[in-house]
Amino acid sequence: MKKIPVLILVLFIPLFSYSQVIFNSKIDSVKNLVSANNLRKYNRELSGDTMTNVNGVPVLIYSRYYQSPSNIIASNYIFEKFQSFGLQTRYQHNNSTNINVIAKKTGSKYPNKKILITAHYDNILNSGPGPLDTVHGADDNASGVCAVLEAARLLANFNSLYTIEFIAWDEEEIGLYGSRAYADSSYFHGDTIIAVLNFDMISWDGNNDGKITIMTDNNSNSIANVFIEAINLYQIPLVPSKSFGGGGSDHYYFWQRGYKAITGIEFTGDFHPYYHMLGDSWDKVNLPYFHNFSKAAIATLLTLASDNFIIFNHTPPVSSPDTSARYLTCEIKFPVKIATGLNAPRLYYRINSGPYTFVNAQSVSNDIYTFRIHGNPSGTLISYYFAAQDSAGNIISTYPSGGSGINPPGTTPPPQVLSYSVQSLNSFTSTTVPKTIFDLQQIKDTINIIQDGKVENVKVNLNINHPNVGELFITLYHNSSSSTLAQYNGSGGQNFTNTTFSDSANLSITQGVPPFTGYFKPISPLNVFNNQSMQCNWILRIYDKTSGNTGTLLSWSVILRYSPQVGIGYPVNELPGDFRLEQNYPNPFNPVTNIRFQVPLCHSCGSRNPFVTIKVFDFLGREVRTLLNEYKQPGTYQVSFDAGELSSGVYFYKMTAGEFSDVKKMILIR
Repeated sequence: MKKIPVLILVLFIPLFSYSQVIFNSKIDSVKNLVSANNLRKYNRELSGDTMTNVNGVPVLIYSRYYQSPSNIIASNYIFEKFQSFGLQTRYQHNNSTNINVIAKKTGSKYPNKKILITAHYDNILNSGPGPLDTVHGADDNASGVCAVLEAARLLANFNSLYTIEFIAWDEEEIGLYGSRAYADSSYFHGDTIIAVLNFDMISWDGNNDGKITIMTDNNSNSIANVFIEAINLYQIPLVPSKSFGGGGSDHYYFWQRGYKAITGIEFTGDFHPYYHMLGDSWDKVNLPYFHNFSKAAIATLLTLASDNFIIFNHTPPVSSPDTSARYLTCEIKFPVKIATGLNAPRLYYRINSGPYTFVNAQSVSNDIYTFRIHGNPSGTLISYYFAAQDSAGNIISTYPSGGSGINPPGTTPPPQVLSYSVQSLNSFTSTTVPKTIFDLQQIKDTINIIQDGKVENVKVNLNINHPNVGELFITLYHNSSSSTLAQYNGSGGQNFTNTTFSDSANLSITQGVPPFTGYFKPISPLNVFNNQSMQCNWILRIYDKTSGNTGTLLSWSVILRYSPQVGIGYPVNELPGDFRLEQNYPNPFNPVTNIRFQVPLCHSCGSRNPFVTIKVFDFLGREVRTLLNEYKQPGTYQVSFDAGELSSGVYFYKMTAGEFSDVKKMILIR
């Protein structure tokens, strides 16, 4: 595995895809044919633990470093193995030292659509080895190559719908050069690649907990889901978790070209202690873990190659003030014929806490189903899910998962559903002004909002009379968050007149001149209040730093765009019975993770909802972030924690609500 600096852009949006793998006895049988003895033999030979034969000559593959003569021998070894399985095999020469080894099995139904199973075969030492130095690289990455070789052996005579290419990349360790050359070439030739399954370091499990990491992005999430489903369905004793957005292995340049690609790697919280060291040798290999990881790789490859899964791909609509009808699309793929007529795919939806109703698709094109939900007034929450079944009535699936009912499909909703809201827009104006702004003092004025809702956007409008507004420091507070609106701006000028602070304004307040009439960006963004409850106090604080004059706060308003504040994923009549803090996901993470929690109906809270705080602490117990500090209605919620500025290590998050308190551990790995 190559460590490279990568700019990661992570967008936090609802999951876009769901997969359901269908059990196949043939896949189960092939999975059980994965040979631990073969994996042992391949690895010992590739890592120089024992002699092998290449071109009919006994050799020792003492290194696979790109400048080593032994790396050429390693490529020949892999080439001969592929050929011995009866596969069409070739070299891809990208430069004088970069040689990919590629074997191909042509698909029976989709010969021009490819699935790749890959691993890099080169290795390296941190110290920078010489051409004649020994470099074992048993885990990094002889292990991944062994899984590719075993897949090639077992699938050589398998009837695959898609073309499968078995590829060993070169020069991953010095810049992902082999995979980049292939990805670029495929892109410019217009090749159709359905999925790339890359494996890198799959034989170390220091504590025998079976944990693995799947590196993916949003575009590849459906493939990662198939991998996880295959592990669970075929009862392979591994514990998978996803890591979004990271580079450092041969999936990366496929992402850059828009292809779906994942990398399976040993759990990043239990990394090989001899990474890029001479000690990464055969004797450190955890063979049972290595065996299981290879089984998972091959079961996933077989599942994809035979279309043996159901996939829902859907992008949820964005909540907005738009009251018109919404058109929702969902790609639905089954391994068998999808039912039509009365049992055709459905979208079930409900308005606020009302009963579910359903609509059938208005149109279908290339597995893309388009449904229509009628328009709704401001302040409406629309919850929904999809359901589909096969024509024989044997298979039913819902998205999100967990629903049931057949003929017609999905009459029982899943425990968690998707939702969007028709947002409301209101202005809340202070009733306790005017107030005098005294020299060398601060004043505060409060707008108390009784109604509840989830804040989506904030603007502030204010009017101040003052002979020198450059003396004023103006801040808005709500719950534990704050935004600096103006900080001694407009020195010597008079007044704020109909000034509106908005994150979407084109001009910063630092660029404006008094009386600042119009729209201006504040010093610090107002989106710090987004996703919080709008309920309770909004406080405007004004501080005058000098003496010699006074002013007056004439008026001010908070303009809020907000959604109905309800728990996600649970109907009103299925509220949680207890407070609950769940384990963050993914964990380990880099740099963002999600934390779900539950708030029950609180009979001891009087007229108010429970006040809930979630805080993050470092290993020494120092508070590093407040994620939540507000009243919450009963329901199930999720908050995101972005640790972009923090260093790797162990962190703790604590939820407190009345007498309830719980703490869990999470690991940030960069």
